[in-house]
Amino acid sequence: MRKLFISALIIASAFTLGIAQESTPLQTRDEISKLAKAPIETEGVGRAVVFVSDVNGEPIKGAHATLESLWGRDNFCESFGWTNNNGAIALLPIHMGTLKLIVKAKGYKTASVEVATRSLSEPINVTLTPK
Repeated sequence: MRKLFISALIIASAFTLGIAQESTPLQTRDEISKLAKAPIETEGVGRAVVFVSDVNGEPIKGAHATLESLWGRDNFCESFGWTNNNGAIALLPIHMGTLKLIVKAKGYKTASVEVATRSLSEPINVTLTPK
């Protein structure tokens, strides 16, 4: 019962943060860049900032980014969301381990990138190619 209650609290807080993120005005890439956070310790908590653009360098609005993390022996976390008008998103913080970033957008090929946790202090730039 306790695990169910804790799970419900986590889901409710993630939902609340998602609503709060949607209601904020669009942020510039510089503002969003400041939200990037590499974990301090192995398997610590970090936050990825992702910039998505096309081959011409134009930002892609509405691209779906998912950061998957496998940490410990068999623990799995993921953080996901859609890019804003500037092609940027600051994903919610998660436990860091072996990281894989998957970015999809309508009309573009899916990109899958292995990410080093120590590189999360800077935004991850992803360029999508047309289908």
